[in-house]
Amino acid sequence: MSPSLFNALNLVKVFGAALVVASHYAGQYFNTPFYSYGTGCFFVVSGYYAFNWEHSRGWYYLAKRLTRLYPAFLVAVLAYLLVRQVPLPEWPDLIAHHLMFLLATPDRATAFALNPPFWSLPVFFTFFALLAFLPNFIPRLWHVAVFMLMAVVAVMLNVTQWREGYAELWVMPLHLYAFWLGGWLGHQAHKRTIVTKPCYTWAAFGLSLSIIICGVYYQTITQTLFLGESFAYRGMMVLLYCALFWTVIHSKLALRDSSILAFLGAISFGVYLFHNLPVYWLKAQFSAEVAAIVSLGISILLAWLSWYFIEVPFQRWCKPHLTRIHRNR
Repeated sequence: MSPSLFNALNLVKVFGAALVVASHYAGQYFNTPFYSYGTGCFFVVSGYYAFNWEHSRGWYYLAKRLTRLYPAFLVAVLAYLLVRQVPLPEWPDLIAHHLMFLLATPDRATAFALNPPFWSLPVFFTFFALLAFLPNFIPRLWHVAVFMLMAVVAVMLNVTQWREGYAELWVMPLHLYAFWLGGWLGHQAHKRTIVTKPCYTWAAFGLSLSIIICGVYYQTITQTLFLGESFAYRGMMVLLYCALFWTVIHSKLALRDSSILAFLGAISFGVYLFHNLPVYWLKAQFSAEVAAIVSLGISILLAWLSWYFIEVPFQRWCKPHLTRIHRNR
């Protein structure tokens, strides 16, 4: 991967992580609605990696995804069980569902029981499982159009209300377009030499500001433009994230290496896992402003500890074993 693409992906991931944290902290600490659908940003980035950077398939690919996600996720599950003081009789059921990445949860309440962002884990996992057993191919724009149409039909048929909205916890049929769109954009970027221009930098700043404004006024936008259909709003946000991804790739922002940016990009998964944990310690102890700042600092610290002591060592240990098994098959 070229340094510019690596920097661009880190910029987009850090921006998405900041939006996810802002969405939760705005409600938790300030009772202020803010929703920019930052998770959609990670769907796009995951699609880019899966289609343009990862060439393995089958059980080997799926095992690599599991070894990347599982260790820190299981530690986070245990942490939320303890910090939220969940009664011991409820532990076996919650642990069992989380061990399966919430793929067999009976309803949305179970998926949101420990940490609301965990709802997206079955979405990621079902996408990875689907891609693992498909042959290598190039994502096309018509694929994206078909999956977007599939999502529209699912919404029109009220599929999102099946089992209290459980269908939305799977990638099919509501979220595939976001992954495919990220893959298609990445393929377009790889086809040609990337030429950076100042206009793309300004466009990236403008899109970032637009995304934040949409997050602030998401209720008004959803009601006015989409007649109250929140999934349509999220589809619009995915398109904005794709536009942002494209402009960042072609902007001079992606040419500048930054150790801080690389660090934040590396721990972004940990921030996703742990950022709601400090809320249970600090919400009643400090003013909203202080609690939010301290929570962010603790979240970054926990994410770094997870990355340094759990995620990296586990991947380092697993990689040669997985590679040897893959070669011997």
